[in-house]
Amino acid sequence: MSNCHVVYLDNAASNIYSPKVLACAEEFVSLLRDERPEIHAKNCEIMQGYIRGAREKVAELIHCDASEITLIESTTHALGLVSELVDIKSDENVLICDLEYGASYFCLTRKQKKNGFEIRQVKSENNEITADIFKKYIDDKTRLIILSAVQEVNGYRADLKAISDLAHRYGAYLAVDGVQEVGAMDVNVREAGVDFYGAGAKKWLGSPFGTGFLYIRDELVHKLEPAYDSYFNALLPGKGWPENVAYMNDEWLSWPGKTPFDQMDIIDTAQKFEINGYRNYLGALGLMRAVELHLEYGQKNIEEKIISLNIKLTEGLRRLGLDTVSSKVRRHMSSSVSFNFGLKDGEAKDEIALVEYLRGKNILVSCRCSTGTGGVRVSMQYYTTEEDIDAFLSAVKDFLSERMK
Repeated sequence: MSNCHVVYLDNAASNIYSPKVLACAEEFVSLLRDERPEIHAKNCEIMQGYIRGAREKVAELIHCDASEITLIESTTHALGLVSELVDIKSDENVLICDLEYGASYFCLTRKQKKNGFEIRQVKSENNEITADIFKKYIDDKTRLIILSAVQEVNGYRADLKAISDLAHRYGAYLAVDGVQEVGAMDVNVREAGVDFYGAGAKKWLGSPFGTGFLYIRDELVHKLEPAYDSYFNALLPGKGWPENVAYMNDEWLSWPGKTPFDQMDIIDTAQKFEINGYRNYLGALGLMRAVELHLEYGQKNIEEKIISLNIKLTEGLRRLGLDTVSSKVRRHMSSSVSFNFGLKDGEAKDEIALVEYLRGKNILVSCRCSTGTGGVRVSMQYYTTEEDIDAFLSAVKDFLSERMK
């Protein structure tokens, strides 16, 4: 989408926020400013509704139940929570591939120092990471595989079903960083068979910073325990009370007979893993509205449009004599395409020069490299047009011409 003559092709960094999402700030401020007694009394209930609504919409988007969704702040937060929940013994190992973003590794480093387990570096092959590659590294002591559904450095989309099947054959869990997939591609966590799937929502979902979600497979929701309990997850004790959370009930809060030591059951859904207490209600409202937009467009429709733009871009680059380091196989294609000029001398000077040249023409892309691959990353969303791709290709052609002078 060209906005003020800007061609925005940096969606893998952050999406353009919809007016419907931005309007959430005004809606939330209006709620806080409303001093009517009947509204003041319902404020907490309304804001808790944002939390429930966000869980429900995310569950609808990724095809699971809302009881399997916990709200988090970011992808890093999601991965950190997984690293806390999964018991990894000193003689066990975790598999992480060399294309991953740093968050996949850093979430484990402190736990590794305490426990001494092994973090195995899985080598990608031809810019791909597959079940066959993981099979070379996995064994009966593998407890966890951490994997990005789509690699941020080159847009490679993994076969999650094949990798989750492999993990489960060895008794391991598969935790997926979905931040470069959800909102751009159609996601079905049940069909993929993954154990955990987390993502911050500020990228392809177009939600404000500081919001996101973590899917935890139902069986694991009941099996795993949080590090601590929150009073917002405590259910009212005994009989005669309405069936809801104790500390959201005015009758309970005003009862002289209660004490801080009352024994209560805790909600046994993924909600129990949330930080809880008073929450980022504005962020939850924004997440709910952002997901609603994706559901209105239809996520499969969004994916098909993006893949068609991917093909157009890849073919256009080929005509300019540029090959990509991204997959050309449909099931492994995504919303991002990366290419380079050889990363000469192990640096990305030429690639960065192109990014800066494009910025001067109001075309925004990124340069992302790791493990000897990557380069100029072009990332497309549902609002990207064919004209945007044409403008980008024309500017790259001009850059190449000027470079050869």
